[in-house]
Amino acid sequence: MYMHEILSRISKKGFEVIAITSGFRGLKRLEHIDGYSVLRVGGHETYLFHAVKALLRYVRWADVVVEDTSKVPLFLPLLLGRFGKPVIAIAHHLNREIYFEELSPLKAWIAYDMESLMPRLYTEIPNTRFAAVSQSTCEELIELGAKPNRIAVVPNGVDVSKYKPETCNPMNQKSEEPTVLYLSRLKRYKRPLHALYAFKLISRDVPEAKLIIAGDGELKGDVERSVKELALEDRVQVLGRVKEEEKIRLLQRAWVLIQTSRKEGFGLTVLEAAACGTPTIAYENGGFRNSIKDAETGLLVPQGNVKALALAILNVLADEELREKLTINAVRWAREFTWERSTKAFMDLVRECVER
Repeated sequence: MYMHEILSRISKKGFEVIAITSGFRGLKRLEHIDGYSVLRVGGHETYLFHAVKALLRYVRWADVVVEDTSKVPLFLPLLLGRFGKPVIAIAHHLNREIYFEELSPLKAWIAYDMESLMPRLYTEIPNTRFAAVSQSTCEELIELGAKPNRIAVVPNGVDVSKYKPETCNPMNQKSEEPTVLYLSRLKRYKRPLHALYAFKLISRDVPEAKLIIAGDGELKGDVERSVKELALEDRVQVLGRVKEEEKIRLLQRAWVLIQTSRKEGFGLTVLEAAACGTPTIAYENGGFRNSIKDAETGLLVPQGNVKALALAILNVLADEELREKLTINAVRWAREFTWERSTKAFMDLVRECVER
């Protein structure tokens, strides 16, 4: 989403943009989307090898190369050194310890070491810059040795023409029954089961409440089994992956969104929920501290503390005055983050690299 929103806007300013990404079954190898070209090579496991080969075909005419460093970095500043091309590396968040939750031990160690080397190495090479999506990611890069003057914060944005309250008063659009929404991938480090455990704790106090879990991933089966084990079949819906229209409807009608991730670079879903008029309760980590103003647009609770999460949910569901305050502030807060503003910050970084 981040790359698409920025690339499409850059292309409309007259820049030629080619995105090299991994192939996916059912999608074309070459496609033009919203003004820019997408070249799909390799697959999930082989992308790294195919991407470098494809890049070398285009790099001679490029003014700047952008690397999305999500997961394992390509180390493009090293590979492209002989071409003298400036590189902008986008950093969402550093996975670090999360690799050991999601990958085999060998793959985890390789990815961990490569990612740990990246910040210092990239900023030792002339004309390489980082675009960090949040201040917390910026600070994490610096902790790992990146030079502060080589990092610019280019935040996420939200399309408020699409993500917006359904009614003028966002409190009037809510479900009749208290509704808690979990909207995220069902992965280990996202900890979706914490949402279930917290909801179980509040179910006696708010018997009419319901929990909706939307998202897909390898833990979907675990989530569905836990719903039965906790005897919550009548109170919890597990929807799986939802389409964009349904996602927006869920965000508008929920009383509160909960995010239980161990780590986030920013938390784009939090911003989308805020724009739709729904505050978020989340575990406190770097990214959520950037996307949530605690006690103003949502609530932050201690990392991994299910009881604290349940208590915060209970407070928001029971206190209409608090809920209204958080909702109104969330909508105002989200409007400060636009993709136009993010694109301008990104283009400033491009010009800085090209004009050196």
